[in-house]
Amino acid sequence: MIPFWNSCWFNFWSVEYGPGYLDFYFRTVATIILIDMLAIFVVIVLLFQKGRSHYLSRSQRSTAIASDGVYNQAQVQTDEVVPSVPPVAKKVAVEDKTAQTEEVSTSEEAVQTSAPEPAPKPEPVVAAKETVVVEEKVISVTQAPLPQYTETDVLVKSEPIEEEDKKEEEEPQEEEEKHEDVITTEQEAKIMTKTMTLQRTKFRDDITFESGWRKRVKLSDLLSANLITEETIIELETETITVEEVQEQLREYLIGLHPIAGVYNDRSEEKMSLYSAYKAKIISRGTALSLLEAQAATGNIIDPITGDMMCVDDALAQGLLDRSFAAVLTRAERGVTGYVVKGTTETMSLFQAMQAGFIVEKHGIRLLEAQIATGGIIDPVANHRLPVDIAFDRGLFDQRINKILQDPGDDTKGFLDPNTGENLTYLELIERCVEDEDTKLLLLPLVKEQETQLYKEKRLSSKILAERLHSRTSSSSSTRTAD
Repeated sequence: MIPFWNSCWFNFWSVEYGPGYLDFYFRTVATIILIDMLAIFVVIVLLFQKGRSHYLSRSQRSTAIASDGVYNQAQVQTDEVVPSVPPVAKKVAVEDKTAQTEEVSTSEEAVQTSAPEPAPKPEPVVAAKETVVVEEKVISVTQAPLPQYTETDVLVKSEPIEEEDKKEEEEPQEEEEKHEDVITTEQEAKIMTKTMTLQRTKFRDDITFESGWRKRVKLSDLLSANLITEETIIELETETITVEEVQEQLREYLIGLHPIAGVYNDRSEEKMSLYSAYKAKIISRGTALSLLEAQAATGNIIDPITGDMMCVDDALAQGLLDRSFAAVLTRAERGVTGYVVKGTTETMSLFQAMQAGFIVEKHGIRLLEAQIATGGIIDPVANHRLPVDIAFDRGLFDQRINKILQDPGDDTKGFLDPNTGENLTYLELIERCVEDEDTKLLLLPLVKEQETQLYKEKRLSSKILAERLHSRTSSSSSTRTAD
C-alpha cells in the first residue's frame, strides 16, 4: 500500500534524488500550520469565556437589584408565618435590610442568626425554606459593593445603579461647562466690547501712517514691533480716535527728534544752513559734510531758516547743496531708504550693509549714532524707528556696536565742535546746541572769539546763547514787519 505522503507528493521528484525528496519539508510546514490553528482556537475560547463572565457579572448585578424587592416581600411573609422568631433575630434582619453594603461574612452571620426555629406544622417549614433561599440571594448581592440607603429608601430601588452614577457624574460636568462658558464670555467681552457697541467703519489693513521721511507705514508693522496696542487699533477701526491723533502719539517712532539743522552765528547774529556756513568758511567742509550726513541718515535735509525738510534731490534743486555734497549725502540717505544689492530685490539696513562690507564701519557707526541720538534705529523695510532692544531682535544692531557707542574712543568720535576743535559724539554735540523757538530746530552755536575760552570752560551756557538767539531773531522779525 502506498503511504499517504508518497501518494500526495509522488510527482515531486528529481533525477538526482528520486521521488519523495520533498516529504520532510512539507510535513514540517503542515505541522506548523496545525499548531498555529490550535493556538488561535485556544485564544478564541479564552476570549469568549472572558466576555461571557463579564456579561454574567453585569446580569447578576441587575438580577440581584431586581430580586431585592422579592427579598423584602418574602421576609415580611416569614415574619407573619413564624411569630416565634426571637427579638434578636428580628433586629438583625432589619439591619440587613437597611445596610446592604456590609461584608459577606456579616451577611452570613445575619442569615444564621435570623433563621427561625423549625415549627411542628408543615406550613412554617415551607416558609422557612423559602426564606433561606431568599437570604442566599441577598448574600450574592452583598458580594459587590452597593450604595448605602436609609430605612425609608430600602423599599424604593426601581432605578438601576448605573443610571444613578451617570446622573451624579453628569451634574458636576454640566456645572463645570457652565463655569467655563462664563469665563470665556467674560474674556471675550473685554476684547470685543467696543467692536460690539460701535460700528466698525475701517479695516486695519487700510489704515496707514506717514513717516518723517515721507514713507508709508503700515499698521501691521507697528503692531508686530509692539509699538501700538490692540485696543488702539480697535479705536481706529471704530473711529473713536483719529489717525492724526495716533500719529502724534507715535511721533517718537514715526518721526523722532530733529538732528542738528544748521548754525547760529553769534558773531553776525544770524542763522545759517550748514552748506552756507561752509561756503562762508565759518566751518570746514568735513564738519559741514558730517552734520549733513547725519541729517540724511535720519531722513531729511533741513533748511534752518524756513524749517522745511526735504530729500537730497530736492535740497539740491533748491540750492541747499551742490553736486559734490549731494553725491555723498545720497549714499548716507540709504540708511533710511535701504541698500539694494544689484541683481536682487532684497533691502538691507544700515547695519546689514556694514556687515556686508558696503559701508566702512567707522562711517556706518557715525550714521547709526545719529539715528539712535534722534529717537531710534530706522528700519528701512517697515519705515519707522525701533527701540534698541527690538532692533537687536531684528538683526539691525548687535552688542559689539552698542558697546562702541556706549563707550566711544577718540577714533569713533566723528563730530567736531568748531568752537573748541574737540571731537565729540553726536549726542555730546547736540547737548551744546541751542533751540530756535521759531522753528523748534537745533542750531550749533558759533561763539565770538573773545568768548571762546568761556565756552570751553562751560561758563557760556547754551541757555545764554538761546536767549541771545531769541532776542535777536525777534528784533529782526519786528524790524521786517515795520518795513
